Amino acid sequence: MSISEKVDAYLEAEYPNAQTAIYRDLSLNFKKVLEDSPLEPSERFLNLLSISVALENKAMVQLAKNLLSDLQLPEEQVQEAAEIAGIMGMNNVYYKFKSFLPAEVAPDYPRAGLRMNSLAKHINSKKDFEMMALSVSIINACPVCVASHEKTVRSQDVSADKVHDLARLAATAKGLTSLKKALTL
Repeated sequence: MSISEKVDAYLEAEYPNAQTAIYRDLSLNFKKVLEDSPLEPSERFLNLLSISVALENKAMVQLAKNLLSDLQLPEEQVQEAAEIAGIMGMNNVYYKFKSFLPAEVAPDYPRAGLRMNSLAKHINSKKDFEMMALSVSIINACPVCVASHEKTVRSQDVSADKVHDLARLAATAKGLTSLKKALTL
């Protein structure tokens, strides 16, 4: 089954009979970034997996795993992509907390004091790990982490077009996840 067919099957299963203008916008944008992007297929689907785990969207996680299975990546790389949502969830909450504080109290919190060795000892390439850290940070809306990981991925020769598509992928995945919740109210 092609990428397009797998994405269509996911959308049909998760949003049966959806015909609203909002659904059409979200589904078309999601399909475009998954099917036609400057991101390599492995970059798209590893990031989709990280994003989907962060969003707790089980059906989207399964879509990402189905898309990744065709690429025959080592299971350890796929597992790490799923787990990045965990370490970045911790970091995003902590650094978002720090970003909310007024400057005069910032010295009271000089360092996180949280174990983060996995950020330096990863299975995926540094570029891929940082791209997934960025996409999850976008989902979790941590301005400090987004800025930090965007700077790092750009230093790894990731183009602005690819970074833009990571943001678009995160945005459309979030939109579809929110729409799914709205349809079940």
